[in-house]
Amino acid sequence: MALTRTDETELLTALHEGMHETPRWQTFLERLRRRTRADYVSLIFAQGQAPMYKATEVHAGRNIRAEAQKLEELARLDPIPYGRLRPGRVYSPDELLDPADPRYDRFRHEYLSQIGVNHSRFMRVTEPGGASAWAVLLRERDNFVAADAAVLAALEPHLAIALRNFATLERERMRANVGEDVLRRAGLAWAVLGTEGSVIASSPDARPILSPGGARIVAGTAEAERKLARLIEAFTAQPHGEPQVVPLEDDAERGLVALPMPDRPLTALTMPAYVAVVRLPRERDDRHAALLSALHGLTDSEARLAIALSRGESIADAALLLGLTLETARNYSKRAYAKTGTTGQADLVRLVLESVALLA
Repeated sequence: MALTRTDETELLTALHEGMHETPRWQTFLERLRRRTRADYVSLIFAQGQAPMYKATEVHAGRNIRAEAQKLEELARLDPIPYGRLRPGRVYSPDELLDPADPRYDRFRHEYLSQIGVNHSRFMRVTEPGGASAWAVLLRERDNFVAADAAVLAALEPHLAIALRNFATLERERMRANVGEDVLRRAGLAWAVLGTEGSVIASSPDARPILSPGGARIVAGTAEAERKLARLIEAFTAQPHGEPQVVPLEDDAERGLVALPMPDRPLTALTMPAYVAVVRLPRERDDRHAALLSALHGLTDSEARLAIALSRGESIADAALLLGLTLETARNYSKRAYAKTGTTGQADLVRLVLESVALLA
């Protein structure tokens, strides 16, 4: 059965817009519920062998609502091999449950008997990355008819496209979140500037270098402002130019590195000119000391001293800060040199600053 023109307008538009809704696919599921006269409709997702999770659900009717709330709890009783179902085929529980098999008794009596074994339909769709999705329809009373299953089957290629787009978006979202978290822990922030000098995008930690409205980078000095303007012109004219350094404030140590854009997105409202990368101040505290201790076998006191030295403190200042005598601090530093294989304070500081412990 092919989808009608009304189905295409009502269902397909809502399906492809659904991943941008909150909750996702709410409109599509509500329209599918009305189209199939179901009491409960949901989309359930899983990646590989990971546990299934429900993206969203739509239900009507008090009993089905109660069952929907129990669905995740009862899923552990479910003997149906959902991951081995043939994609695109619409199933009913009757096809998969063997009444003679005692393994199915508890599931059948605690769950399916309450909503009716013959009152559900489900279909699996897949995508190349290994994710699966199941469309689930449930009814309290009347059984589904062939036309209802046909509508679900006709939606299969469209559900597969939506699943692939959704899975790709979720994987890229995960990569972006992990990358952003690692940069934050490393004390790095970034901003993409357009050809007019406006900020197109930036990391959350870039706020200290942006104007209050986030529209431009705050360079601080007139010379830095002029250099930024020249950089934008240069990178616009020659996108693969050499990296440049721009001071941000009177303090020469505070600046940004301007890098050529590695990619020019087709959907950019403003053509990006370059990426500005800055190093932000990082706090080094007892969390980092604990990890440094675990990495090199230092005592807590030795690790805290090493962290204090990495912040630019002298041994005398670090001793005062940590409540140690100068002689005790010197003894701790010597033991830290020996345990870490460093040859002195400068070498120890280098080791601390390069350590993965600071990424905590």
